[in-house]
Amino acid sequence: MRARTSTNVRAFVDSMMNSKPQAPDGRRPDAPTISSVPHLGGRGALYLLALVQAHHARIDIAPTMEGTQAVLSVLDALGVIRVDRRLHTESRAAGGGKGAWSYTWPSVPFAELEGLLRDYLSGEGRSPSYAETWLGIWQELIPQEVTAYLQHQLRIHQFGDSYLSELSPLLVANESRYSLGHWRYACWAAVRSMASVSLQYPGNVELLKFTLASELPRRLLIAQGATEGKLCFSPSRSLPTCSLTTAFAGIATRLGDEFWISPPALTLI
Repeated sequence: MRARTSTNVRAFVDSMMNSKPQAPDGRRPDAPTISSVPHLGGRGALYLLALVQAHHARIDIAPTMEGTQAVLSVLDALGVIRVDRRLHTESRAAGGGKGAWSYTWPSVPFAELEGLLRDYLSGEGRSPSYAETWLGIWQELIPQEVTAYLQHQLRIHQFGDSYLSELSPLLVANESRYSLGHWRYACWAAVRSMASVSLQYPGNVELLKFTLASELPRRLLIAQGATEGKLCFSPSRSLPTCSLTTAFAGIATRLGDEFWISPPALTLI
């Protein structure tokens, strides 16, 4: 079982994946008129491809619930889907059996969508004019992936999600010093240190928070200074990836493993 999401969040994702694309009626006066896939723009096309692939494969769209909600909100604003607001919150998702979104874009039949999006992103989407957009999305994905991985490690060791708050001060906007693999190693090592401290001082929550807050930056520096690849956790050492990460690293860009082993950089896109 995947551990990216809590029970309530998992229920939301399940209800969303069970959504059955509906025949679009074209009545979206609240949204722009978009006539073709290229008019979605890079971000819109990537987000829509992530949604379609997640729907087909029954996997998470983004690493976190907040990331998934951001994707759905953008696509709703573009008018290509309509989000059921009654199920667009975690608190109401637990009893969700009804679909959270429906397809509302009249310009492209849903059955043709994935192929057209893949062709666009792997072709025109890889031109230099899209590089700045992809760099921004890379920088946005790292804190989401780090948060999901730290949450996974905390739960393995039976620590609560409340410790995630110690991560926030370290996730600086547009951080480009550390790779995602370095972050994952740091999370793994820091939580192991927490587990050791917990055995010595059971129930000392403040000490555990201090351990996590101090170990994370220390381990990041150690990873950064290590032999290339030595303290860099690839996807094989972590959770299964989500559709947004997969589509970004393998379709919209040629990053591949560089997404995991290198800090975000325009020259790599």
